[in-house]
Amino acid sequence: MSRLRELAQDVRMIFRTRHASSKFIAYFQLLDAFKEAGCPVCTRLERGALKALDGLMYEQVNDPFTRDRLVESHGFCSWHAWMLPSVRNSASGVAIIYRHLLQETLDHLHAVSAGVPPRGRWHRVWERIVGSRKDPLPLLAWRKKKSRCYLCAFARRSEQDDLRTILEFIGEAEFGEAFTRSAGLCLPHLCAATAIGRDHANLQTLLAIHVRRWRDLVWELEEFARKFDYRYADEVKGRESSSWHRALDVLVGRAGVFGPEREDGPVNQAPEVAAPASAEGRPAQAPGAEDLVEIQSLRFENEKLLRRKGELLAQQAEDHRARLALEFQVLKLTSDLKAMAVELAAASRGKSVPAGATPRGGGSDGQPPIQGGEHAQI
Repeated sequence: MSRLRELAQDVRMIFRTRHASSKFIAYFQLLDAFKEAGCPVCTRLERGALKALDGLMYEQVNDPFTRDRLVESHGFCSWHAWMLPSVRNSASGVAIIYRHLLQETLDHLHAVSAGVPPRGRWHRVWERIVGSRKDPLPLLAWRKKKSRCYLCAFARRSEQDDLRTILEFIGEAEFGEAFTRSAGLCLPHLCAATAIGRDHANLQTLLAIHVRRWRDLVWELEEFARKFDYRYADEVKGRESSSWHRALDVLVGRAGVFGPEREDGPVNQAPEVAAPASAEGRPAQAPGAEDLVEIQSLRFENEKLLRRKGELLAQQAEDHRARLALEFQVLKLTSDLKAMAVELAAASRGKSVPAGATPRGGGSDGQPPIQGGEHAQI
């Protein structure tokens, strides 16, 4: 399999957007994202982009197809480009890729710089009068021909898959309760979910959850503003202290997620380029649809097993804590029994008659005398 197909499959696997079975993988991953702060779809997009960039920096820096694709898009968009410093050991890869991109830019700049003579004042006035329109400058025309960011197309497919998963399972008990406890969707993603699921039966449930949550957020913002008044400055501040930050996240989404190359319209998806021929001259064989479905099914089963493993480990830890608590109770009871035995022994010795003493009216062995003298009948 060529590196072209490997990269395309890696990115598709990361964002989980190809087959219906990937929605079930997204189901479990969204459950984890619900526990994080902010919009869970934004969280998934951010994590998927970091993972994709990490794989690209590790394996695809010198790949010819990857290099050509980045040349077409003039590198990554601002959001994805500034994620690169967060990727471990990415400095050398960034230097290699962007040196090549900068050299391509310089080549175009040298080619067009000689053909941009300055216009005189009367020339500019005459163009305004007659309304003549010149062709765009070569540098600007070259810039307009660039394609969209390579990862933004996959991000768009990923968020659509996540939003469909939320609409599909928001009525389920476990998924719905987890979503209700989460921060919910940001407004851009809620609008996208409305557009995708306009006639979906669970759309009203999704909207009702956000109406209640955002009504509470409005109250928190009012409370936060009120406590800024000097008359109430001494009052204890609670959850409303972070309301202003959460309001930003609600209205505009995670920083960078809706950058200039995402926009509201559809993102042009990366073209499916045929794999180059192998070293033997034969075309590389791409996996069939059945193979991909099987891979996704195995990944789904693996995800379930991992989650089950986590549940069992948590149960094991809970059982271990319970066993330790029981052992502590047994030791405590044993210690209490020993203490009671010591106290009883001490009390018994305190009430006994000293050795050698004969009780009054009794025999030498301490027993009561036999009535009737030594001839008494038994």
